[in-house]
Amino acid sequence: MMILAIDPGKDKCGLAVLETDGKVIKKEVVPTPQFSLHITHYTLQLDIQTIVVGNGTYSKAIDEQIKRLNLSIKTTIIPEEFSTLEARKLYWQDHRPRGFMRLIPTSLRVPPVPIDDYAAIVLGQRFLTDKNI
Repeated sequence: MMILAIDPGKDKCGLAVLETDGKVIKKEVVPTPQFSLHITHYTLQLDIQTIVVGNGTYSKAIDEQIKRLNLSIKTTIIPEEFSTLEARKLYWQDHRPRGFMRLIPTSLRVPPVPIDDYAAIVLGQRFLTDKNI
């Protein structure tokens, strides 16, 4: 069984598929207009038990799009507070800086690519850690 976590956004969404033990199976950043295609693909190819959506600005629009897909999968909205900071930390764990950049604190470094997929991982991990959200 797996969960699909979504970090909703106006222009792009972060998607992450996690097993119930927290292992990340897939992560990507997709354009918001194409996100329904990706959701459908994941739910057809994988055993998705729950869809987790961050409660950001575009969460209602994303939740409505998911409902229109008639997937018969439970959707849960969870808090996004500080998910970007946590995502940044995860990014830098996977992409360790080199040279003098190592000396700059993680919180001050800006990743060179969008990290919405890492934010989705954070949301998925939060859901798995505390299913009472």
